[in-house]
Amino acid sequence: MAIRMTGLNSGLDTDAIVQALMSAKRTKQTKIKSKQTKLEWKKEIWAGLNTKLYNFYTSSLGKIKSKGSFKTKAANSSDSSKVTATATSAAAEGTYRIKVNSLASAQYVTSSKLSGAKDTNGNTVAVTSKTKLVDLLDDSGNTTFTAGTQLSIKGKDGLSTLLVDSETTVNDFVKAASNAGLTASFDEKQQRFFINSATSGADQGFTITAGTLDANQLNAVNALKEAVGYGYLSSTDKAAVSKIFDQLQEGKIDTTKAEDSLKPYLEKSQKNAVEAYYEKKQTDMYNNQYFTMDANGKKTGLVNDAAAAQDWIAAKSGRKQSDWDTMLADEKIKEMTKLVEDKVDADMKTSTMKADVLDGITNGVNDPAADAFVQRDAATRSARLNTSVTNFKGQMSNGITAANNQLAGLGMDEVTGAAQAEAANGKGMVVVAASDASITFNGATLTSSTSSLSVNGLTLDILGKTAGDEVTISVTKDNSAIYDTIKDFLSEYNSILKQMNTYYDASSARGYDVLTDDQKQAMTDKEVEQWEKKIKDSLLRRDDTLNSLISCFRTNMAGVYTASDGKRYSLASLGISTSTDYKEGGLLHIKGDEDDAVYMDEDNKLQKMLNDDPDLVMEIINGLTSNLYSDLQKKMAGTTMSSALTFYNDKEMNSQISAYKKQVTTWEKKLLEMENRYYAQFTAMEKAMASLNSQQNYFSNMFG
Repeated sequence: MAIRMTGLNSGLDTDAIVQALMSAKRTKQTKIKSKQTKLEWKKEIWAGLNTKLYNFYTSSLGKIKSKGSFKTKAANSSDSSKVTATATSAAAEGTYRIKVNSLASAQYVTSSKLSGAKDTNGNTVAVTSKTKLVDLLDDSGNTTFTAGTQLSIKGKDGLSTLLVDSETTVNDFVKAASNAGLTASFDEKQQRFFINSATSGADQGFTITAGTLDANQLNAVNALKEAVGYGYLSSTDKAAVSKIFDQLQEGKIDTTKAEDSLKPYLEKSQKNAVEAYYEKKQTDMYNNQYFTMDANGKKTGLVNDAAAAQDWIAAKSGRKQSDWDTMLADEKIKEMTKLVEDKVDADMKTSTMKADVLDGITNGVNDPAADAFVQRDAATRSARLNTSVTNFKGQMSNGITAANNQLAGLGMDEVTGAAQAEAANGKGMVVVAASDASITFNGATLTSSTSSLSVNGLTLDILGKTAGDEVTISVTKDNSAIYDTIKDFLSEYNSILKQMNTYYDASSARGYDVLTDDQKQAMTDKEVEQWEKKIKDSLLRRDDTLNSLISCFRTNMAGVYTASDGKRYSLASLGISTSTDYKEGGLLHIKGDEDDAVYMDEDNKLQKMLNDDPDLVMEIINGLTSNLYSDLQKKMAGTTMSSALTFYNDKEMNSQISAYKKQVTTWEKKLLEMENRYYAQFTAMEKAMASLNSQQNYFSNMFG
């Protein structure tokens, strides 16, 4: 903003004069801004009301105008400890006879109590989730698992295998069971495994077996893992690769499919392996440059010539040299190690290193000391993967030698999916077979994999077997539910009609204009809030669109419907009417309803008619609400002035708001030009007066 020097010669406060002149000129712009703000507020109010109207149209009104919403049935059981029932609208009224033959069950396996494990000193200790399988003991105190044992768990999600080595733990077995779609855990307090299928049903049975891989099979597994770069994958990717191995072994996929499925993981492992190689190479380089190490590679201190390293640390960490000199040796090593890691991270992001990594992925790394997988080029890695897949498939197709005696270390015998009695060792391995629920329904035998069974519009929850007597289920029309449906609808109807009446009949806000910034500063926040609320509450007063909607509600619900019996009915025929208090604006009441404080003492005609002829009541309500539904549908059809599914002229409002914004911008430019013109005129006056004063001074000096 330009700095203006005004009133130096005239002595006038030209700034105040200009602002006074501009204040009058800004009145027009202020009025336009006020109209814009009011229209934006009005649109906001309409948008909120539109949401409520649309929700009413799609939910309450949409539901009640459908005949199906009234076909509510009640189902009562003669013995709810055995069978409970709920009825849908499709359930036929009558009595049903039910006998429960069996309940649905998941398969459960509870191992016997484990005999313990051998620790590094040869002592027997309790088993934990971290205990290695090769250390588990049987009843005789002997280990059972050997490296090369394969545990096979087959559930609904397919086969999950676990190849036991010297590091495989109890937790690894639990994970393998989970990968087969089972729920598994090891309770360290009880020293037992608890395993079950995730859901009930006869098709949910699972098996647990053990076998011993021969040398060729073991080599095939290790070769396939090495070929895919298994060791360079994340735990998530390892689980996915293991699943592919299992599918290949089970015969669910062929070698071609397995190769295609494994290639994305090979691409990941190639990248991870080469990046790991270069990260280690850079780390070793810096370690040798900055640290002294013992024979085991442990850092013992910094190299003698560590000045450069210290300077680098000081620069990176912001430490002073004096701070570094006072640090302990371990602190220096820790600080240096962290900064070396940062330096390696920075190196890995350089374009040169990225090029080396890409070359290593494609052509292999030319370093005899590197991992064999890293040295191979991409084509060789791919070829080895294909060869290893084929070899794995061939070796595993020969079958695996059973070794179920090894399961004793897990407190189990072989799990075949069938019912098994307690183990002979007396410690209590138990298998509960998976089974379906079975009932006899009006003489017909029906089954379900769960304890919930749907038949003929009924949902039956099976809770217990019946002995001799049958359970009867009685289905009747639930008139109380129909009454509640009508009552809930009327409550929603009244709520939205009341809100529209409030907007339409609001008090006038004449004399209240939108506050300017200067006016707001002279008022408290509470006063501003109340002032603006007064304006907002009045914005839909006597609104033509709102009046049309209110009339639509009242007219349709006050209408008459000709039923199938040829007679004409209104809501009043059902004991539903408006109040004698005209101020309510057409709100509806159920005469005799216990929740209606005004009419609760009158006879409940609606309840009586529902008891006598519920179908007629439903027909009348359907007819009247269908008319309201149809009219509202027409009112929210899209036009040139309103969008689809909108009850107000949103397009027109948007256009008007846009026009107001343009007018405000135009006035901003016009007012700025006007203000500059005033200042220019006063500046010219000041210059003229300065010239005049100069001449007067000249003549005064001449005539002394």
